[in-house]
Amino acid sequence: MDAATLSANFEARERAATELRTLTDEFAGKDMSAEAREKETSLLDAIADYDGRVKRGVDALKASESVSALMAGLKGTGSASGKRETQDKLSAAADQLRALELGETATFAPEKRAVDTTTGRNVIPRTLFGQLLAEAVERSTVMRNGAGLLSTTGGEPIDFTVVTGRAAASIVGENGAIPESNPTTVQRSMGAFKYAYASVVSTEFVQDQALDLVSFLVGDAGPALGHGMGQHFLSGTGTGQPKGILNAAPAAVATWAAGAKDNTVSDALIDLFYELPSSYRGNAIFVVSDKTAATMRKLKDANGQYLWQSALTAGAPDLFNGKPVATDVAVSDDKVLFADLSKYKIRLAGPLRVERSVDAKFLTDQIVYRFVQRADGLLVDERSAKVLTVTPKP
Repeated sequence: MDAATLSANFEARERAATELRTLTDEFAGKDMSAEAREKETSLLDAIADYDGRVKRGVDALKASESVSALMAGLKGTGSASGKRETQDKLSAAADQLRALELGETATFAPEKRAVDTTTGRNVIPRTLFGQLLAEAVERSTVMRNGAGLLSTTGGEPIDFTVVTGRAAASIVGENGAIPESNPTTVQRSMGAFKYAYASVVSTEFVQDQALDLVSFLVGDAGPALGHGMGQHFLSGTGTGQPKGILNAAPAAVATWAAGAKDNTVSDALIDLFYELPSSYRGNAIFVVSDKTAATMRKLKDANGQYLWQSALTAGAPDLFNGKPVATDVAVSDDKVLFADLSKYKIRLAGPLRVERSVDAKFLTDQIVYRFVQRADGLLVDERSAKVLTVTPKP
């Protein structure tokens, strides 16, 4: 999808959204007619369809950018020396990938993100590791929405003190004894699970491509690693895989039964919002399945106004009751997560390992590149998240 088509889809989405607002205002505080309800459903479906097209269009434009285009568009780093540095690093990575011998391993360590002194923003990653990690982050809801990243040289266990309850101060009279108040904590350990992916390319592709070899491998391995890790950071069991935030977070008191009336569902979600302490609500987001998001999208307040606010710009999150909503296939239809995801820590243990084999696909004259990254995740503050469960129909 080109930029013009993307713009046309966004404009069509805005027209549908305006028509929906007009319809909602017309029936504010009173029941809709059958014809109006049919029109409302049609407009909601159209907006959801345009949202999907816009997202796919943005993703396609990002994916179509070559490494050289990324270098030319470095945010605020447009100096010739900055571009040459990036090109040199990626050229070196491509040469290293082509020159790997049997049994030889290339390692790519995390880079320190440069900051544009004009805007204060991080610039586009300049190394293979940085670009691959950026692709992985885009595929992980937890990583994309503020989880803390910790890089270590090895994968030995690291012990964390996980907070389950806060300490509290109290008023003490003159000469009175100061009571002790300690936070409730438990000790948890973070290790390193091995995530691996193999990419198969033709010998001609490797020999003929210049920097595009790096771009191709980043675009192939990054999403694969990000999807694998991202699912576990959300719903991992903790046995043989990271413990995801859905299984680490306390259960919410709020709940609703499948098939309940709209006001019961909206009340349960508002109760869930206030179950999270106020100190965490500022950064908290909802994470749900697509089916649950569709249910939330149709909820209204007493005046007939939608509690869901669709994003006004491409790439911005939709809001429910003023808080961002993210969807992920790793969340089942019976769960609603409301959490400050910055309290979930992700560990990248050791460098990214890349190994090359010309023997595995010898008969087809193909080359296999194997990517290995060790990682783990841990919710370090259990007060920062709540999981609402939708109970089955009685």
